[in-house]
Amino acid sequence: MNEILTQPNQLKSRFDLAGRGPIVVDGATGYLGSHLVAALAASGADIRCLVHKGSKAEDVQVLKNLGAKVFVGELTGNDEQVTSAFKDARVGVHLIGSIAPKKGLSHDLLHVVMTDSFIEKAKAGGVENALMVTALGTKANAPSTYHATKWLAEESLRRSGLNSTILRPSLLVGRQVGRRNSKLVDRLLKVIAEKKSVPLVNGGINKLQPLFIGDMAMAAVASIDNLTGAKGDVSGGVNDPGSRDPIELGGNEILPMRDFVKQLMAVLHVDKSIVTLPYPIAMAAATVCQLIQEVPVLSCDQVKLSMRDNICTDNRIEELLGVKPLPLSSALQVYASN
Repeated sequence: MNEILTQPNQLKSRFDLAGRGPIVVDGATGYLGSHLVAALAASGADIRCLVHKGSKAEDVQVLKNLGAKVFVGELTGNDEQVTSAFKDARVGVHLIGSIAPKKGLSHDLLHVVMTDSFIEKAKAGGVENALMVTALGTKANAPSTYHATKWLAEESLRRSGLNSTILRPSLLVGRQVGRRNSKLVDRLLKVIAEKKSVPLVNGGINKLQPLFIGDMAMAAVASIDNLTGAKGDVSGGVNDPGSRDPIELGGNEILPMRDFVKQLMAVLHVDKSIVTLPYPIAMAAATVCQLIQEVPVLSCDQVKLSMRDNICTDNRIEELLGVKPLPLSSALQVYASN
């Protein structure tokens, strides 16, 4: 199902993962992680969540409320809890990453090093199946370090020997559980609320294909269903658990960033002008943000991504979901309460 919820226990799933074995999810307190755990819970899965020691209590509580077993430890360390989380799990789900890392962290650490540690821990624990979520636009020699390091992470997984699936979504929007949004949506909500006008890099002419977070979570569940041997009703490689080709996912609407912002403002009952932020000025502002802010409001990679379209060449969302994704207008309604 792809409706917007008020209570996590309202979520329904056409998938049945009961009896398939434990599924361990790292990055589980994140925006996608919490929604995936909710979708897994609705599918009857045995869920293990690996969370780092600095996770906020309220985010961890969301996972516990959904019935997940929580393991606290660092993926790159030798914590006993990490070993226990992966031991004899049927599937490992790797979600750790960030478009704008905190000070002291880097894309290389979050994407490449963490992926190598995930693979090492998964194989040591006897895990044979892996699902990883990267991002639409990931490719070799990408202009952004975000996409370039995501590519290196994908390559590590492809070489790992694990039976794997890689999902590449466009911008994720909406909310069903927890308190988190995507970093881009959080930034836009703040700007819309506090500024007289909304500055967009290059005028926001870059195109997006936003996907409802609940549909993304269910697409991940569908991929896990396929990895663990169920016979689904999709074709063309999506239902092949041995496939190594990344699967692109997006909504049914393609629109420029400026039109996305206009829809978001309409939901918030706000009418403000959109102004063009030239690329050099945006890069200068992002550089300052990265130097002085613990978590940069705007990163250099976000500026670079704003200069390019983020749309699918082969959108497989309907094949995985079995239904059309939620319309963007409906996905944005949750922000009306903000």
